[in-house]
Amino acid sequence: MIEKVNWNDSYLLGISEIDNQHKKLLMIANELYEIATGSPDEYKIKMSSALKKLTDYTVYHFSSEESYMRKCGYGGADAHKAAHDNFVKEVNYQIQHLSADNIEDGISFYSYVASWVLNHIAKADKIWAAAVKEA
Repeated sequence: MIEKVNWNDSYLLGISEIDNQHKKLLMIANELYEIATGSPDEYKIKMSSALKKLTDYTVYHFSSEESYMRKCGYGGADAHKAAHDNFVKEVNYQIQHLSADNIEDGISFYSYVASWVLNHIAKADKIWAAAVKEA
């Protein structure tokens, strides 16, 4: 069984608006974990709600982050947006294939989302944040 990941301040970019959004995104992702490891009787209903919250907030956050990068004149904004778009596409694909009755699918989905988000923050987001701070 995988473990839930927790926020670590090493993920901070030093841009409070974006840092707060990242924390909230991980918090929403962690709801997937709580649901998948919680009551099997409540899994289907709670997971549906959590998936909606995750997709809505992801769209909001990515749009906000991309707007911030463009406002700061970050030259890699298009490539960064492409990474966001690929993640959204993969999440949508996985949601469509997520079994409403298989809790293991929920755990695997959580693992993918949490891993992608934290790796993306630690690598790609750190790069653009450093670049816009230097500008």
